[in-house]
Amino acid sequence: MDTQSSQTKPLAPQGPKKFRPEIEGLRAVAAFLVAVYHIWLGRVSGGVDVFFVVSGFLITASLVSRYRRLGTVNFFDYLFGLFKRLFPAAFFVLAVVTVISYVVLPTIRWDQTVQELLASALYFQNWELAFSAVDYLDSANDKSPVQHFWAMSIQAQFYVIWFFLITLAIFWVKRTQTTDIKPTLLKIFVAVFIPSLAYSIWMTQYNQPWAYFDTFARVWEFSLGGILFLTITKIRLSPLVSTVVGWFGFLALVSVGVVLDVGGVFPGYVALWPTMAAVMILVSGENGGTYGVQRFLGSKPLAKLGGLSYGFYLWHWPLLMFYYAIFRVERVSIVDGILIILLSLALSYVTTSIVERPIRKIKTKTNYHPKVIGALLAFMLPVLALNFAWQLKIEAEQQEQLALASSPDYPGALVFTDAYKDTPERPYIPFDSEITKDRPIPFFDGCHVGVPETDVVTCEYGDTENPKYKVALVGGSHSSHWHPALDTFIEEENILLVNMTKSACRLSTESRSDYPECNEWNKKIIDAIVEAEVDLVVTTADIGQKNSKEVPVGYVEQFRALESQDIPVFAIRDTPFFDRKVPECLAEFGRDAEECSVEREKTLPAVSDWERLENKPSNVYYYDYSDYICEDDVCRPVVGNIVGFSDSNHMTKSFSESLGSFVQEDMIELLNQLVK
Repeated sequence: MDTQSSQTKPLAPQGPKKFRPEIEGLRAVAAFLVAVYHIWLGRVSGGVDVFFVVSGFLITASLVSRYRRLGTVNFFDYLFGLFKRLFPAAFFVLAVVTVISYVVLPTIRWDQTVQELLASALYFQNWELAFSAVDYLDSANDKSPVQHFWAMSIQAQFYVIWFFLITLAIFWVKRTQTTDIKPTLLKIFVAVFIPSLAYSIWMTQYNQPWAYFDTFARVWEFSLGGILFLTITKIRLSPLVSTVVGWFGFLALVSVGVVLDVGGVFPGYVALWPTMAAVMILVSGENGGTYGVQRFLGSKPLAKLGGLSYGFYLWHWPLLMFYYAIFRVERVSIVDGILIILLSLALSYVTTSIVERPIRKIKTKTNYHPKVIGALLAFMLPVLALNFAWQLKIEAEQQEQLALASSPDYPGALVFTDAYKDTPERPYIPFDSEITKDRPIPFFDGCHVGVPETDVVTCEYGDTENPKYKVALVGGSHSSHWHPALDTFIEEENILLVNMTKSACRLSTESRSDYPECNEWNKKIIDAIVEAEVDLVVTTADIGQKNSKEVPVGYVEQFRALESQDIPVFAIRDTPFFDRKVPECLAEFGRDAEECSVEREKTLPAVSDWERLENKPSNVYYYDYSDYICEDDVCRPVVGNIVGFSDSNHMTKSFSESLGSFVQEDMIELLNQLVK
């Protein structure tokens, strides 16, 4: 794509290029802040937001300069010019991380890591993380060694967006026969900045985890940099004011991560703090001043470090993640943190000198010359090939697991019956790489509502043509993990199963303080159940956490609301809560380790909360399947050679299915009594 017509002539450059060493220093400080906050504080600093503003500033300068020199911006020349600058270091790091991840990371993290490596290589890592961030079960997963590539993904997407914006500006300039592109660009950037900031503010309030990785909630930060480039020469400050503004911006920048929970409240309007701090520093640098912050940021040491900031950012995060994985610690000591920073700098220097710089120095007529494309493919293809091969290995394990699942040596909960009590020990399934993905169908087909949504979503399973019974599965994820058990017999018993589940939302008038969306959902759920005209509601009867001592009042209130509508409830005792995430514990200690088990009395006491409840609603029928989940005195992570839980408290699909025959017997007996 080329915006130049055959009659277009290059425009004369307007003034010499001005090197801004303080920008390199600003990048160095931002990268250092990112690393320090990650390593020692376990938080984010706002440094990435500074990178976005600086990127908007610099790419706008580059595009305007290119247009003035050539009268056009060639899409492929522009795009491959960016590839020359970004790909070599990024793909070199991804290749190294792929190999080390395969060797170092436990197999339970393989699937997530491969997905994120491929997402990073194809520059949509931010969207991969956005979907994971709003997934109630995925949100607790360990961070991958390439999670930080979300910022590069947004940046790459921004570069493409910016090309089309400047193309629009060039088209308008030629159409109106004006000579200066800046006023048109300014209008376009403002037109992007305002709705993007408004959307960012709204989405951050509505769904902050999603907004954090959403490109459209971040474009305003790049726009701010572009607007600044177009207007900075018109901002005139006295030396004194410039000095004060610059140092104030610097102090605001280094303090933002301490004062604010950046990861929990950004982007939105709060992100104006670090972005405006960057604007102040850049404006101060433009206006000068003997003691201005630009003298510090533009010093040779910081300017040189700025040249290494890209590689430093690429390396620091995987080194930190591998440190955690190898040494099995949760905190980084001062000495070890310094060593991580120094090693990141050293690797950045090597990567910049040996990998990045030689590619950037390739001299060709165009950036999309076959020599350039070949060099870039030499970095890209090995990364893609390694990860596709890794993915194939994981898929082969999935097929092996499916074959084992039909074996009588994998009875799961049936091991507590006489027919399977002598089952020999076999390698457990799901395999480590599959445990966290072994979930109920509604989590994958869009029928299990995510955290931020408040609407009741209903989906039908089983006999949808001529059902004998109509049953609703209602509640949070602890209701949803009984879906596989029900799914084993609903077709056979001619049951229409209506799924009405939502993450973190128990069937209760009292919602958890960290999930206020559940209040709105619970106000709608009774009407939705009534409208569905079901014969029975299946949900949880209580809470299996150790600190839960009674059935919540909110549960009883919802049960009574159903009682008033003559709707019976099949209330299942909640499943156990383990002290640790089961998949990680199995990988570290093995299936028989005490660390991976929990005393039954602590999580499922002999007398349940429901049994102690006085004045039970008459429409509730209580069922306790604990004896098919736990032994007499202990709850183990592996039962009948099947891993019972995908984290610390949610049953795997495979294990839930093994409970199906027990639930079937009780439910059909009850339905036969209720439905005449």
